Amino acid sequence: MPEMQQLADTMLAAAATVLGRLVDQPVDASAASRHVRGGSIRTDGDELVTRAEIPSLGIGVVVRYAVADMERVVGLMLGGAEGAGDVGAVQLSIVSETVSQITAAMAERLATAVGAPTEGIRAECCSDAASLPAPPFESYEGMIQVGSAAAPSVTIDFDGVARSKLFAGGSTAPSAAPPSQPSRPSGPEPSRRSQPQPAPAHAQPVSFAAMSSVPMRSVQPSPANLDLVHDVPLQISAVLGKTALTLRDVVSLQAGSVFELDKLSTDPIDLYVNNILIARGEVVVVDDKYAVKISELNPSVAT
Repeated sequence: MPEMQQLADTMLAAAATVLGRLVDQPVDASAASRHVRGGSIRTDGDELVTRAEIPSLGIGVVVRYAVADMERVVGLMLGGAEGAGDVGAVQLSIVSETVSQITAAMAERLATAVGAPTEGIRAECCSDAASLPAPPFESYEGMIQVGSAAAPSVTIDFDGVARSKLFAGGSTAPSAAPPSQPSRPSGPEPSRRSQPQPAPAHAQPVSFAAMSSVPMRSVQPSPANLDLVHDVPLQISAVLGKTALTLRDVVSLQAGSVFELDKLSTDPIDLYVNNILIARGEVVVVDDKYAVKISELNPSVAT
């Protein structure tokens, strides 16, 4: 079973691997330094706090990143450091998704290091401190050098439950053998005092009454049953078309930008209910508002 220091170094190496792929630059992870944190983790400071759940181990691991560091990393992902320091809503969303991917990769590497399955591992940013484990934490902090432009700091926090389960569940030591039973002396067993045995019960035959077949009656659905769900609200979406853009194109969108969809102006639009295609139609105007005139119900997805 690896020590906590080795596990933290392994997780930092996984973070470096993911960052290297994202920015397409050489990266290098430093060794982790250990310290004990007695207070709770705040989510309203200058750090992005993520939490990874590892179902196979039954633990959660907290990983923190400096916001300013990850903004520089996103600037590198977009083609240079010029985007650092001027991060809008779209860029912040990219930062959150980036750190979630890095944390998930770190959690997978941790599970692999202790011989646990990686199925079901997920990670997400935490905005509510109440969803984080309670202190104290055994924390390991390291830096990932991304070329010469950025060196984000990464901190891994293990709470008491994670530490105990990692070492209790990951131990490969064989279990102690059960105590041996004292050997009985050879030879005939001493006679036991005879006990009166109850008389065997006599089985009685059981007879069943004959059963006659009863014709099945078909049950008609009651209209009242459907009335129970008639008032359930459903969200309908009218989709003009779709397209695929690169990350660089998305973050460069601004007022006046134009991008092309995959449908012609004469093609019908798709109507979705809870992400299920139910109809197609054409856009019309009713009382100065957009509306959809249905031309096809239950269309096939291929058309």
